[in-house]
Amino acid sequence: MLAAELNVHVLMEAMPERFNVEPVSSYPPVLEDIAVIVGEEVPAARVEAVIRQAGGNLLRSVNLFDIYRGAQIGEGKKSLAYSLTYQAPDRTLTDAEAAQVRQRVVRRLEQELGARLRS
Repeated sequence: MLAAELNVHVLMEAMPERFNVEPVSSYPPVLEDIAVIVGEEVPAARVEAVIRQAGGNLLRSVNLFDIYRGAQIGEGKKSLAYSLTYQAPDRTLTDAEAAQVRQRVVRRLEQELGARLRS
């Protein structure tokens, strides 16, 4: 036999009053993967932060899905592969708009981290 006494008022006070919810967009996302080569000392979190800053409000998500080190990359270097999602809340993005965001991201990675795209 088990018995418990719960103070519901304490539990209710611990719960947040509201949850942040984003509406699901009716416009399709643009999905893209990029791989960049950076120095071994550059943290993946720093690369992600630069991507997010450069991507602006059209960049919905950034996910690291691969880290590669090997002779093809070079000593003291690593390749980080990210999956990027671009999406506008009010329209379908054109190929040109998605390419513009990508160029901004790549340019910023080059300038701030000395990164280069992996081919």
